[in-house]
Amino acid sequence: MRAQIALLGFYHETNSFAATRTTFADFQAYQYAEGGDVIERYRGTGTELGGMIAAADAADIELLPILFAAAVPSGLITAEAFELLMAKLTAGLAATASLDGVLAVLHGAAVADGAPDADGAMLAALRQTVGADRPIVATTDFHANISKAMVETADVIVGYDTYPHVDMAARGAEAVGCLRRLLDGEHLHSAYRKLPLVTVPPCQSTDDDPMSGLLAAMHDLEHEPGVVTMTTAMGFAYADVPDLGAAVLAYGTDQAAVDRAADAMTETIWRTRKEFTPALTPPDGIADLIGKHAPAPLVLVDPADNLGGGSAGDGTVILEALLKAGAEGAVVVLADAEAAAAAAAVGVGGRFRGEVGAKADRLHGTPVMIDGRVTFAAPARFRHSGSYMTGFVTDMGLCAVIETDDGETDNGETGKGEAGGVRIVLTTLRTMPFDIEQLRAVGIEPADQRIIVVKSAIAWRAAYGAIAARSILIDCPGVCPANLARLDYKSRPRPLFPLEPDAVRRKDAPSS
Repeated sequence: MRAQIALLGFYHETNSFAATRTTFADFQAYQYAEGGDVIERYRGTGTELGGMIAAADAADIELLPILFAAAVPSGLITAEAFELLMAKLTAGLAATASLDGVLAVLHGAAVADGAPDADGAMLAALRQTVGADRPIVATTDFHANISKAMVETADVIVGYDTYPHVDMAARGAEAVGCLRRLLDGEHLHSAYRKLPLVTVPPCQSTDDDPMSGLLAAMHDLEHEPGVVTMTTAMGFAYADVPDLGAAVLAYGTDQAAVDRAADAMTETIWRTRKEFTPALTPPDGIADLIGKHAPAPLVLVDPADNLGGGSAGDGTVILEALLKAGAEGAVVVLADAEAAAAAAAVGVGGRFRGEVGAKADRLHGTPVMIDGRVTFAAPARFRHSGSYMTGFVTDMGLCAVIETDDGETDNGETGKGEAGGVRIVLTTLRTMPFDIEQLRAVGIEPADQRIIVVKSAIAWRAAYGAIAARSILIDCPGVCPANLARLDYKSRPRPLFPLEPDAVRRKDAPSS
């Protein structure tokens, strides 16, 4: 008889410093599916769920979909939202007549009001519901702040190996493989090591060193006898919680082997800790970067207003610098529902004059007055065509594009990016810049731009990495700064490198 496995998920990357709060409606607005809709929506997508669904048949597993809920990264999850989601998930599990195990899609950096380790609390609730004898295998994000409670509650945790996160489906399939081993009676021992280390997303690209070399070392260790799978989670620096920091996990058939692998990986990471230092350009240096004959597209990266890190996505520091410098062929996306509606009311071809941006807070700049022609005004959505969440459909809500002027190139022809000035894309829904179709959905061809501003850290590469002539990391203010000294932590562990440069790694981390 095929194994009956519950399929479910609770997914949120919580920024403790963000002004907004995350409600149940935010989960419903982004990714929310119950019952059979989970299979229908995620089958064939490049997501953990898509990978699990694809791998289930070969593993002789029948999936019993319960619920999947994800919200765009943002501020603290309200207690009401978290309790409601936990109640729905546990009720769905309890109502399942026959159940052999659980596949859970988690993030690992979720924080709720009253639950600083929301993922650990969710796993505990799932475990209490299904009992101790049914295996739970979970997937987590590369930026998970993996806690001891999570490791002790789940039988296996499988984390992403890539950033940008292009291996979600593969990790979902790997989770199914681990679950199959457990169902067949195999015991997988675990080793868990926590490091006193916090790093920022702009330095964590797995395509570049130091992460590229670190992941290669981890994959070598995975091939050691007695080791089945390993995870290196670099943590999420913007969740101010006691479990903040990088962690290593190893699972295998031999406890001594997984301990050796985890220790070796931890030592390797610790030796590279000083290499996680970003090179930053101040906003007032932008004018020197954007000459007419500079290689294009130039990607200006605003990590402090990183939508994928929980920021509002309406910061104006780079926009203001571009306007001041008289930039040509530039495009900036702002999440500003109020301005989008006002521009749409003007209509395509009309003139918009008003303030845009900085509506959520004043941590990322102040509202900027613009005067330009509306070139697009309509609801917009797109299907991901790139390597991140391939096939998934993202809704941006009502959108508008405002062109600040009609500049031309030196020879009188339309300049690269069609307009010589700055185009501001206004979205109603916060939309992460992780796929090239985002700009195409509002009539802009990314490859034709001189300058593309991304409110991201590294994941933008999944969208524009193949076309970017160069990229510059800008030292902007905000809730996701590349300079962690800007943040006023209250609950993080101490010491923590680099905030305490003399931090020492303890060698008595727990294993199980």
